Amino acid sequence: METAVADDPTTVDALLARIASPGVLAGGGAAAALTAAAAAALVSMVAAVAARHASDRARPTGIAADAEGLRRRLADLIGLDVLAYGRVLQARREASDPAALRGALVGATAIPLELATTCVTILEQCVEVLALARPSTVADVGVAGVLAAAALEGAVITARANLDGLDDPAFVAETRRTLDDLRRRGGRLRARLAHTFPDTATGADAPSR
Repeated sequence: METAVADDPTTVDALLARIASPGVLAGGGAAAALTAAAAAALVSMVAAVAARHASDRARPTGIAADAEGLRRRLADLIGLDVLAYGRVLQARREASDPAALRGALVGATAIPLELATTCVTILEQCVEVLALARPSTVADVGVAGVLAAAALEGAVITARANLDGLDDPAFVAETRRTLDDLRRRGGRLRARLAHTFPDTATGADAPSR
């Protein structure tokens, strides 16, 4: 599995500065991956807190471990999205090799497609962990669901933008179908969470974790 090597500290501020800079290639895809990583981190925390208080720790511990794995992969996707977009720009500058541009766009589409798939998995985890969450972390599940759903939409937008410039009808059609399916699945999961969190707010008297 490919990973990215960052040139600068991977602090939140550094990542946001890269996204804000007009001279850096980080954009919507990187921002969506960062958002999804925050959602996965919340799921991991909620499950870990549940495990600490559970008589049977296997299920929440497993959810926490899976979510932590997704968080780490999403952190990689931030950098990989930047690298993939750089390859697209390079191929467009060279212009004389349509195959190179096609390959760069396919590669750039693979990142948000993986991101969208991961966001659906995070939403599934939100639904699963909700039944296990401590009262003090229930709202965190709601926030994780909102973030994962937003990141899913961002991933779909990014992938479709890449498909618009891609001269490969079969790949474009198949990828669009996959994106539509992921979006529908994510919408159903988000609806289940929205039913649980119609107007949730964390009060000052929330019990300690």
